[in-house]
Amino acid sequence: MAVLARSDDVGDQWVDARPFRAQLRYLMASGSLSVDDVAAVAGISARLADRLLHGRDGRPLRRISPDTARRLIQISDQQVQALRRIMMPAAPARLQLRRLYRAGLEDPAIADRVRVTVPELAELAAGADTCSLLLTVRLTAAARAEDSWRYRKQPGSPAIENGACDRPSCAWHDIRIAG
Repeated sequence: MAVLARSDDVGDQWVDARPFRAQLRYLMASGSLSVDDVAAVAGISARLADRLLHGRDGRPLRRISPDTARRLIQISDQQVQALRRIMMPAAPARLQLRRLYRAGLEDPAIADRVRVTVPELAELAAGADTCSLLLTVRLTAAARAEDSWRYRKQPGSPAIENGACDRPSCAWHDIRIAG
């Protein structure tokens, strides 16, 4: 039988954001990664990571959920440093690249979003056997962001009504990498 939590119990579940903001900055610095890259590795949304780092409306976040805290603290500096070095089969990255092509994006725009060179994308599209884990993460995130943008662009969407339908430059949503 499910029991409803009392509202004062729910407030106890949130944790202080300061140490996790420091962890986010540390991971970014140790891996030379963007906030979006670390968000993708942690499996949290880019929007949440950006708010943790920069605050909302000029005010820093004071608390975060225990799940977000756990996801950030479980990532080591060695894991983020290895993202560029870990090679994996290219098929998952190629699948995400095809999703972006079907969405109407071309190589220069995709390369800019995932921060690689156009020749690297061309090699992947042509059938490369392997690619870096970081490229796979970034392509997956870009494809998900594009899907999200296309959804928000639909007439009647709350984002359209509020004027929040700019195509993301590189938003990352809930990508989890096992470490």
